[in-house]
Amino acid sequence: MMGAMLSKRGFMFAILLGIWAAPGVAAERGISQSDSLPPHRASFVVLPYVYYTPETKIAFGGGAICSFRPAGAPSSTRPSSVRVAATYTQRNQIILALMPEMYFQKERYYVSAFYGYYRYPDKFWGIGPDTPGDAEENYLSNDLESNTNILRHMMPGLYVGIRYEYRYLNVTRTSPDGALRAGDIPGSLGGPASGLGVIINNDTRDHVYQPSSGFYNQCYAVFFGRGIGSDFTFSALSIDLRMYRAVFASHVLAFQTYGSFIRGDAPFQMLSKLGGSYQMRGYNLGRYRDKDMVTAQVEYRFPIWWRFGAVGFAGAGDVAGDVGGFRIDRLKFSVGSGIRFMFDTQEKINARLDVGFGSGDNAGIYAMVLEAF
Repeated sequence: MMGAMLSKRGFMFAILLGIWAAPGVAAERGISQSDSLPPHRASFVVLPYVYYTPETKIAFGGGAICSFRPAGAPSSTRPSSVRVAATYTQRNQIILALMPEMYFQKERYYVSAFYGYYRYPDKFWGIGPDTPGDAEENYLSNDLESNTNILRHMMPGLYVGIRYEYRYLNVTRTSPDGALRAGDIPGSLGGPASGLGVIINNDTRDHVYQPSSGFYNQCYAVFFGRGIGSDFTFSALSIDLRMYRAVFASHVLAFQTYGSFIRGDAPFQMLSKLGGSYQMRGYNLGRYRDKDMVTAQVEYRFPIWWRFGAVGFAGAGDVAGDVGGFRIDRLKFSVGSGIRFMFDTQEKINARLDVGFGSGDNAGIYAMVLEAF
């Protein structure tokens, strides 16, 4: 997702060990900007962090953010920011990231980007909605990943622009008897994937981090082809629809529907993947993957005491080779609950600890920052 998301793998800044040391530091699925930064003042903060997901186990590292406004900009102008992060995980994964978010010409133009490197031991269960658990195989990737969004403000809450994605896929180690070793699966031999497309973003939420009303809708379509420098020819469409409704006295219902649709021969690393820290919690990210995926989830959020709160969530979804391949009797389900602690009361930023359960023996624990959606 644009701007806030650091990567597809659920890599996020999580239980922060540092102190929120300067105005203007907050987090949108990581360390992000704050609308409270005083005009003409820049802030620079370095923070260590640690988090936990089933894909990484315990992960730790350090990040830095520089937030600033151009000279002469009013205090109501959103600050631009540049974020960097380096992470090492219990599974010997290395993740490096650079994330700029810039506003130009009084917020008429908005540029957000992610540039990352992964040395990432990962798992592959095959392609399709019915892959068995004993098909699990390990592989090692050394990937470069980037996406750049350049958007123009069209009307209140609406930005439209172009999106460029580039990934260099490099599979350096596979299981001796695994499906990836033969090199027949697209992406198993590596190579560049380069794509250009359009993106639309509509945001009417009353608050970025703890919305109680409004919508957040994002859609982008990207075409990958040899004319753009790609070894793979395919198109990818992503649709993310969210709605927030206050029930009573700080109790909020949050809804999300997400769809990912691919046509052509996409590398297996870029297929639609079910699971992870944000959708269908309880399944490892990529436990099921295929060209198309549709998920829906609902979350009930309520306060408990002081800065503590809790949530209950449920979701349903599946993957398929095409839209006609989805079947109601094959849907996968996810349920769970979690505890919240609001460590930044000014920006209303929560640390979260979630436990999610999927079908069968699928389950996961997630210790991170910010809500799943």
